[in-house]
Amino acid sequence: MNADPAPQPAPTQAQLDAVLQAALYLLGARQDQMLTIEEWTDLARAVAACQERKTADYLTDHDLEDIAERYAFEWDEATDGALPTLDDE
Repeated sequence: MNADPAPQPAPTQAQLDAVLQAALYLLGARQDQMLTIEEWTDLARAVAACQERKTADYLTDHDLEDIAERYAFEWDEATDGALPTLDDE
């Protein structure tokens, strides 16, 4: 038996604007046949904000490892979720 999900509060205009902007980036990237991790993360952030979840919930383990290892952009663990701890091998 499947329970219906709890009703979500209506997204704010700022959240909807962020989703729209991220979607436009995604469409543009697809047209150019490329997508950066920043664009992918922006989309994940926008969707997560509307769903009251963490950005990390919408990214793959590989994406999170890449962010932790290679990319120096703003990441707030309180809103975005934890990044993996990378062990030096």
